[in-house]
Amino acid sequence: MNRKQAELEVDKIIAKLMKIRKEKSISHEKLAELSGLNRSTISLTEARKSQPTLLTCILIADALDVNLEEIIK
Repeated sequence: MNRKQAELEVDKIIAKLMKIRKEKSISHEKLAELSGLNRSTISLTEARKSQPTLLTCILIADALDVNLEEIIK
């Protein structure tokens, strides 16, 4: 897998997490509180202006009460 393909896969994961956040009606502020991340980190990640670390994805998934492994599949 090249870098571009990897970035596209990360974009898909971000889109799925964002969709779940919206379906659960969780704001960026609430997700920041639940995950321990900054609201700006969440906002920049969803806007694709920042590439999240694996830790960031895990914390967001956990805060949304979803299994990141299932999101990745």
